[in-house]
Amino acid sequence: MSQSTEGIERDVHAAVDADTASVADRVRTITLKALSEGRLDSAALKEVTSAVLRGAQQGIERPDRERTEAMRQAVRGLDEALAAAAQATVLAMQEAIGRGSEFSKQELRGTLDQIGAMESNFLNTLADAGRAANGLARTTLHELAEHARHSGTQIGSRVAAASAELTRALAALTRDQVQTGARTVRNEAGLLAALASGMLRGIADRLDPSKSHDRKPPATPSAPPDL
Repeated sequence: MSQSTEGIERDVHAAVDADTASVADRVRTITLKALSEGRLDSAALKEVTSAVLRGAQQGIERPDRERTEAMRQAVRGLDEALAAAAQATVLAMQEAIGRGSEFSKQELRGTLDQIGAMESNFLNTLADAGRAANGLARTTLHELAEHARHSGTQIGSRVAAASAELTRALAALTRDQVQTGARTVRNEAGLLAALASGMLRGIADRLDPSKSHDRKPPATPSAPPDL
């Protein structure tokens, strides 16, 4: 990642210390920015998720109800950002399957497995952060991890339908390649992850509240000329 984990922690710490109402949006923006600056792969997801949770813990050292809510909002923002990362990876997979002869089946299958594991990896990282924390942060993270396991996450809902569809599409691609005798060309390592990062940058721009003023309203169609 081009942004250091220390920088991510510092930014999230500041976000949690700010107005509680804005914590989720700010953490989502920080997370998306960090993820979109490098290759979007499982190592990056774990690294950034862990850094965000460390930064959030540092922001609730004072044991009060407001700080606890700030932590909850930070985890919500993280979940939203990772759901966007899942969406970007799904979009990259769809494009890659459409260009199947350019990607190895192994790389496509590996990325599909990564998509399927995104929710469990998030929940495990959340639980690990709770075990490593102390005091209020430990209790809050444990409660959030348990709630997410029972109620589900935005990541999980984003991935569920897409994984089944991508599995079918990948199977169809494999059959087509066998039937046509096509040779799959192994692309350079990480190209699919880089493609997903590009997708995520577009999603991040649309979700960034600070850029909403830059968006131009859709043009109003002009009336047809009188005949």
